[in-house]
Formats: sequence, structure tokens, C-alpha cells
Amino acid sequence: MSIIFQSKAMLQVLSQARRYARSSMSILLCGESGTGKELVAHQIHQESPRQTRPYVRVNCAAFSETLFESELFGHEAGAFTGATLRRLGRFESTCTGTLFLDEVGEIPSAMQPKLLRVLEEREFQRVGGNETLQFTGRMIAATNRDLEQEVQAGHFREDLYHRLNVLTLWLPPLRDRREDIPALVQHFIRLAQPELERPVKGVTRQVMQKLCEHDWPGNVRELKNTVLRFCILANSDVVDHVDLPSVPDVICFQTDAATSELPVLFENLSLAEIERQVILHRLRIFRGNKTEAAAALGVTPRTLRNKVSHYRKLGFVG
Repeated sequence: MSIIFQSKAMLQVLSQARRYARSSMSILLCGESGTGKELVAHQIHQESPRQTRPYVRVNCAAFSETLFESELFGHEAGAFTGATLRRLGRFESTCTGTLFLDEVGEIPSAMQPKLLRVLEEREFQRVGGNETLQFTGRMIAATNRDLEQEVQAGHFREDLYHRLNVLTLWLPPLRDRREDIPALVQHFIRLAQPELERPVKGVTRQVMQKLCEHDWPGNVRELKNTVLRFCILANSDVVDHVDLPSVPDVICFQTDAATSELPVLFENLSLAEIERQVILHRLRIFRGNKTEAAAALGVTPRTLRNKVSHYRKLGFVG
């Protein structure tokens, strides 16, 4: 990986990812949108025995329910209107490589048992076909949803969740690993060079400080877009100015200044994620004292302990 991370949290993630890469078990990558789950998935593939074989990515949120089955499993000619030729699906294209299912929490309910069957029996059929094909590849899935809560709500099959969640990695949000921002900025500046009229070498110390202090609700993805934008607009080879979105432009939660701010931006977050952010923030304010934190949240200490226990199982709490 060309990025040299500095944060302890990200170094632990990459160390664990390298250990996971040696196996063929399914991996579930969890974390907020934009935290770099696809980057980690590709890195796992590159460090695995499958590195010379195909790496195939599927965005599960990009297809309608009617197209999803054909996209994953392929179809035979004549299987449906417009299917004039046989088409290989993503499972078949992966062969013995790695299949990365991004946004796996968005898989339609009707497709979930069919995906479960592939994971359990390692075989599938093209739409409209009778031939049984083998899947010997490795599955990596990623989600920004709390799949345990999705299971409890009846939106996601419990047996499929456990099949995907053999090994788990949680990627912390960028605001919790600000030490990585300088390396990410330089990495994205290098990526931007082919698109620029003039080369950009870096940013001033003041700009870097501003970037490091920003909370990045869109995480690494938002940082990348910001860097690409200011590189294109730069008037010299060193960027000395950058405009960042202001907190009042989006919904946020405010606390008393004496207890510190809660700069968690709620835009695009699920209700479960908002709850988790508020609970963990309140625990940080009270230095882990669950009795005081529970009182401030208006819940019983037992309820708070159950919540923390749940987050610990998901890897959100050490």
C-alpha cells in the first residue's frame, strides 16, 4: 500500500487484514461510508495467495432487484427479454479470485437466500440455465449498516449475516484517526497529478492544520474529493488556501462548550449510527463512567451496559 498510515487504529486494522489475507474465509468490513473499506478489501486480495487471480467488485446498491440475480450469476441467451447472448455473472468472472460485495446491506430480500446458497454450497446456476457451476473464490463484503440491527428488524437474514461475518474488520472514521490525514493528503495529491495543468507539490502548514482539524463526515472519500478539487483550482505548486464545508450547513448535535462539542454530522447516517455516535461521545465526556453517562443520556445504567456490550461485539469498542 502506497499510503503510510500513522494512527494506531489504522495500523491495527492493516495488521489484522494481513492475517486475514492468508485464509479463504469470508470477511465482513464494517464502518461508516467513505472510510476506505474498498481500499482494505483490495489490499487483502493483493496480500493473499489469490493476488494473481481476478478481483471483482460489485456495488450491491447499484442494481435493481430484477437485475441483481443476472448481475451476480449471469444468464443464458433467451433467459428473459433482451438476453440475446449468454453473459457471465460476477461469481463466474471471479473464478478462483476475490469477489468484493460492497454495500452488502442493500441486497434485496429475494436475493439473500440465493447468495446464502452460494456461500453454503459453493455452487450456482446462470439465470435460465441448468448447468451447475462451482464458486471457489473468496468473498469479502462491506457495509456501513449495523447488520445485527438489520437482522433484528427483519431486513437481513440472520443465517446470511453469520455466513458473511466469519472474520470482521471495523474501519474507524477519519475523525478518530487524524494522524493519517497528512499521508492521505499527499497520496491524493499524487493521484491528482495527471488531471492538473500544473503540478502541485503539497500544501502549506496552515492548510494542513485546517485539514487535520476538520471532522470529515464523509471520511476518506470526502477528503479525497476535497484534495482533488483544491489541486485543480491551485494557482501555484503549493496550495495555500482551501474552503471546507461549514458545520451549520448540515444537521449536527450540539453540547455545552464546557463538556466539549460533538462534531458528529448526521447527514447520511442511519438512526442506529447516530445513536452509537451519541452514546460513545457521552462515554468519552464522562471518561467511561457508565452511571454518569447513562444519567446524562436519560437511560438506565443496565441499558447503557447492554448497548456497550453490543458495540464491543461489533468491534466499535475495544
